[in-house]
Amino acid sequence: MMETAKEQKTTLPGMLRDWKDSSQQEAPVMRTRSVLKAKGGSGFFRPSFVLTAAITSALVTTILCIRYIKRAEVGYSSLQGGAVTRLLSEHLASSQEHCEALEHTEYWGDVVRWGDRFKKATAQECCQACRAHLPPKPEDRTCNVWVHCGDVAICGGYHQQCWLKHLPHADGIAPKAEGPHVPWTSGIVRPSVDDAAQVAAQAGHRAFHVVISASGPAVHWQSRVCHFQYKRVKAVCEAAGKCEMGGFTRLLHEGKADELMREIPTFVADPLPADQAPDDGFVVLNRPYAFLQWVQQTTIPERYVLMSEPDHLWIKPLSNIMLGERPIAFPFFYIEPWKDEFMPVTTKHLGPLSKRQAEEIAPIGNAPTLLSWRDLKKVCPQWLNTSLAIYNDKESRAAWGWVQEMYGFTLAAYAVGLGHVDLYRNLMSQPPWDSDAERFNILHYTYGMDYALNGTFTPGIMGEWRFDKRSYGQSPPPRNLAEPPVGMKNDLVRSLIAIINEATATIPGWDDYVISGRALQTWDGRLPS
Repeated sequence: MMETAKEQKTTLPGMLRDWKDSSQQEAPVMRTRSVLKAKGGSGFFRPSFVLTAAITSALVTTILCIRYIKRAEVGYSSLQGGAVTRLLSEHLASSQEHCEALEHTEYWGDVVRWGDRFKKATAQECCQACRAHLPPKPEDRTCNVWVHCGDVAICGGYHQQCWLKHLPHADGIAPKAEGPHVPWTSGIVRPSVDDAAQVAAQAGHRAFHVVISASGPAVHWQSRVCHFQYKRVKAVCEAAGKCEMGGFTRLLHEGKADELMREIPTFVADPLPADQAPDDGFVVLNRPYAFLQWVQQTTIPERYVLMSEPDHLWIKPLSNIMLGERPIAFPFFYIEPWKDEFMPVTTKHLGPLSKRQAEEIAPIGNAPTLLSWRDLKKVCPQWLNTSLAIYNDKESRAAWGWVQEMYGFTLAAYAVGLGHVDLYRNLMSQPPWDSDAERFNILHYTYGMDYALNGTFTPGIMGEWRFDKRSYGQSPPPRNLAEPPVGMKNDLVRSLIAIINEATATIPGWDDYVISGRALQTWDGRLPS
């Protein structure tokens, strides 16, 4: 038996009310985190394929799911505003004096010293060994991750083993294993960054402007739902007080206005000139050009910008969680410019780099990324030039495929000197691989979602119940989408359908919109009570 749309519509507003009630309280830390004092402690796959229309959603899901399941768990707890900033600043400051440890956690990493031949009595000693590790040669890997097994009762033959590892951007990658069944204690040795100066720079109004880019029928309806849901969550944020969620802009890179101008604040950008436009339908290349036009031709009242996309749906409010002026972004596991097979391509666009220098490039795309307006203006020209250079180079395009423009952004950010980018995995969820709606601020519905009628998840197999945005590439989804099966346990999938159903029930003329593809009636911005 299916749950009705009416029943499900109460789910998301209820969750938002819960956020409002709890936002005035100290946010809980959802993972056990211990600091080991000086006296001792206690106890690929790479998706570089080119996405074409011939590849079905089920195949994409099957290819990506294996690694995403391993790495899609969250890191920082779902904190709000100042609590996040405090956690970041206090944590990074304390890491200079203490060894911070995560119990019942095992981290990934390339081994720089094998634990079966290297033992330490305590986790503290293992951490200090990681800090003190000197690679045999300057170009060899340093230690930035340590893993220790300190409880003889559960470690058995692994007792006191101390594994020293190297993992680029360890903060942005979920642990290999965690939970009460895991005997290991792990920690990250973080690079030294000037956090004190960043914290001192946090004075003043820190509202951020949200911007999405759009072109074509697939994102036409997505933009409407995205804008509706942003206003929905922003209203909750404002009711809670001290809301930093600001204005909203759609970058329409089609060169001419459309009917949604009456509904969504929109900047009309030109597509790339004909002599530079992609000839294979890779319209994403218009995105950096649209952003460049926007920052050159407009101003916004906010000092900060959150770069987002039409298929990003807000599920709860977000404060400006940047540490000072330092950008913060969601990490993508498939952005790895430092990998051996990618180094020739990376250096082709950035010039000579050591492996260590390449590992300073953040594993991000342009969205979601929160940065200052000043930094966005700085990076946009280079983002466009680098993306065009990647597209026009056969080797680069083959290596980075459908994520080449994402590589263009992070290489550009490195090239113009934006510096260290903080990584925040709780910024965005990606169902069906993520499931807990409470942990995240944004829901990204890029993957197909397939379930049997008994609620069983069927990745790679067409489900008896399914949702895939690609099913609505030419026309919008109808109102009252069927709810997921009652036995389905994924809160994010359920929230997604609830959001779409609420938006399509509120925006007038949706039934005619589904038939014609044109918004003959537009939403006036008034939210349902």
